Amino acid sequence: MQRTQRMRGKRLAVTALLLLGLGCLGARPAPPVVPEPAPDPGRTGPGPWLLRFEQSNLWVRTPSGDTGYALTRTGRVVATPLAGTELGWNGVAISPDGRRVAYVETAGRPGTTAIAGWSLLWVVNADGTERRLLVDLREHTPLEGDVRAGAILWSSDGSRVAYVLESFEKKSRGRPRGCPLATVEAVELASGRRETVFTSPERGLLQPRGWPVERGEFFFSLQCKTPPDQPWSTGSFVTLRLGGSARERHARGSLSPDGQHLLLLPSEPRWERQPPAPLWNGQELEAPPDFHPLFAQHVAWMHEQPVAYVTTYRGYGGDCIASMEPPPALYRVEGGSVPRVEHRTRYPWLVVLDFSPDDAYLLMAVVARRPQDRDGCAMHSFESLRVAERSRFEARTSLEELLATSVRVDEPSASIGRPLQGFIGWLR
Repeated sequence: MQRTQRMRGKRLAVTALLLLGLGCLGARPAPPVVPEPAPDPGRTGPGPWLLRFEQSNLWVRTPSGDTGYALTRTGRVVATPLAGTELGWNGVAISPDGRRVAYVETAGRPGTTAIAGWSLLWVVNADGTERRLLVDLREHTPLEGDVRAGAILWSSDGSRVAYVLESFEKKSRGRPRGCPLATVEAVELASGRRETVFTSPERGLLQPRGWPVERGEFFFSLQCKTPPDQPWSTGSFVTLRLGGSARERHARGSLSPDGQHLLLLPSEPRWERQPPAPLWNGQELEAPPDFHPLFAQHVAWMHEQPVAYVTTYRGYGGDCIASMEPPPALYRVEGGSVPRVEHRTRYPWLVVLDFSPDDAYLLMAVVARRPQDRDGCAMHSFESLRVAERSRFEARTSLEELLATSVRVDEPSASIGRPLQGFIGWLR
C-alpha cells in the first residue's frame, strides 16, 4: 500500500513538473531590450552631419569623412530602399527639425515574434544621446493573420512617429498571396501613448508621404502592383482627412518638411487625353514646355523657403543605350501668388537629393552618362555622390565648376546604384 502511494506521488510530481515546464514554454516573455550607450567620445565639431546606413547600423559623419561616430552598434537596423524607381529609404526617418532619428530593428532573437519586417521602434537624438524604445511589437499586435511591420514616418510637428502594419490573408494551396490591408499606428514621444490613426480604405501596399497634423490630414500612396511597362508609376496618391473622407488621384505627391505645401505631379500616362497639370497646393503650376513631370524621379525640399527641386529623366532603355529621351533635367519649383517652374539649364544630369536642415548644404548625385560602365541598365546609375554649398549651387555656375568645389562622399571603387551607398540625409 505504501509502495503504491509512493509510486502515485512520484507520478504526480513528474506530471506537475511537466505541466510547469510546458506552462513556462507557452508563456515565455519577450527578452528585455537593453539599448547600447551613447557614442564615446560622442560628437565633436560643428558638422555638418550626414546619416548613413551601413552593415545594418547607422553612422554619422561629416562630408569629408574625417569626423564621425556610430549612432547604432547592434547590427539589427532594418533599412530598405523604397519600392519601384523611387529614391529613398524605409525603416529610418529623420525628424523635421533634423535633431532626432527614428529607426527600426529586428528583435535579435529568432522565434520570439511572429511579426515580419521589424519588431522594435527606437528614437535617438542626432548626437546619440537619450535613446528610447518606443514600440516593441512582440508585446502587443492589434492585427490578426500574417502581419508585417512596414514604413515609418514623423508627424510634421515632430511629436509622434507613425508606422505601418500590413495584414496579409493566410496562404491557401494554389492561390497566390494577395495585397495586404494596411493599418497606420502612431506613438507619442512625450507620453508613449499608442493609437490607431486609420485603416486603409482598400487593400494595397501603403507608403506614407506626409502627416501635417495642423491640417488634420494624412497623405499616402497605395498600389498593389506596378505595371511593368510604367516603371515611373507610384500608384494612387490619397489625401485622407482624419475622421473624414479620402480623395484619390493618379499622381505622385510630395509634402514640404513643415507640412505646409503639397506638390502633385502626374504619375501615369493618359494616352487618351492630355495628362493632368502639376499642382502646387491645388493651384496649377506655370511650367515651361520642356517640363516632363511624368518622368520626375526625385523631389528635394528646402526647409526655410517654399522651394522644391525636381529632377526628371526617363531612365535607360532595355538596350542599355547611353542616351536618354528626354535627357535628365533639373527644375526649381517655387510657390507664391503664381507658383512656377524654372528650368536650371546649367545643371543637366544632376539630382538634388536632400538639403541640410539649415539649407546651407545639399547632397546631390550626378547621373551616369555611360551607365554600362557602372551599374548596367539600372534606373538610378550615378557617377558620384557629392556635397556642395547651397550658395555655390545657386550662383548659377556651370556643372563642372560646381563639381570642382564640391566634396565627394561616395566610394568610387564601390557600386552605387539605387541604394545611394547608404546615404539617408542630413542631421542637425
